[in-house]
Amino acid sequence: MTSAKTGGAPPRRPGGALRAAVAPLLGLAAAAKHAYQLYHPPRPAGPARTPADKGLPTHHKTVVASYDGVPLRAWVVPGAGPHTVVVCHGMGRTKSMTLGHIALLHRAGHHVVAYDMRNHGDSGADRALGRMAERYISDLRDVLYATAADPRLRGGAIALYGFSFSTWPALQVVPRSRVPVAAVIADSGPAYDVPAGLRHFAALRGRTMRRWLRGPLTLAVQGRAFEFFAMRMLGLADWPPDLSAYDTRLMFIGSAEDTFVRPESVERTARHYPGAEYWTAAGAPHMRGVRFDAAEYEKRVLGFLAEAFDASEKAAEVGDHD
Repeated sequence: MTSAKTGGAPPRRPGGALRAAVAPLLGLAAAAKHAYQLYHPPRPAGPARTPADKGLPTHHKTVVASYDGVPLRAWVVPGAGPHTVVVCHGMGRTKSMTLGHIALLHRAGHHVVAYDMRNHGDSGADRALGRMAERYISDLRDVLYATAADPRLRGGAIALYGFSFSTWPALQVVPRSRVPVAAVIADSGPAYDVPAGLRHFAALRGRTMRRWLRGPLTLAVQGRAFEFFAMRMLGLADWPPDLSAYDTRLMFIGSAEDTFVRPESVERTARHYPGAEYWTAAGAPHMRGVRFDAAEYEKRVLGFLAEAFDASEKAAEVGDHD
């Protein structure tokens, strides 16, 4: 008999057969949650570092998204000029992750505009369940237009510098912008095969799930479901974009120790574009080439930008004489 004092035996954990039946359903639910969080990640706690912490001149700017009115918060770090680099951070990060790159570009004399993507950092949020690619591309185009119209930046050429996820809109905005893009630097992305990249990301997330949820069937369900939900929410079209009609110079950077976006998948994207540069940062994890292969990273990035901006200036001179 069970005594009144103990109140009965503790509840038993679900049996193996029940857990085996429930696990795939839980994997499906986890996939939907993780897909939503991919585009709406939790905000980091605590104050964010700014360029002023590195002694850089900093102006704050807000660009209102033309797509749906979401405010996009940006830093403007003026340089010696005349050219500007618009910096776009990686998914789940904020513009603070690019401080090392901002300092590098500023030392080279470039103006820098760095902004928080929607649902990240200090920028506004949406609750959208679809057309996320169109929103991110439209937002970057708005930042481009605001940059070109900013009198503090003296009207030079503009380059884009994207990391991981933001490398996709950086490439896709080129044919959709009335403001010419002199160059795009794509660091740690984009993957050529986007669905395969999402399945890989799902597999990485699957390793953090409870042990009894890591069976082969559950992980397979979770991976395919995450790919389905994430792709439907993204609404990616025209990938990879056709840039053959544009003079935009392209540089792709893989990170040798990247477990999120393998360098060979970035190199495959680079091979899609004749004339694009590709380089692998030695010993670097995801988006960390600027720290792990610092000297070579600086030489290659700044050299590429110098050539791209020089070509843009010469093209502008020819246009003025026509």
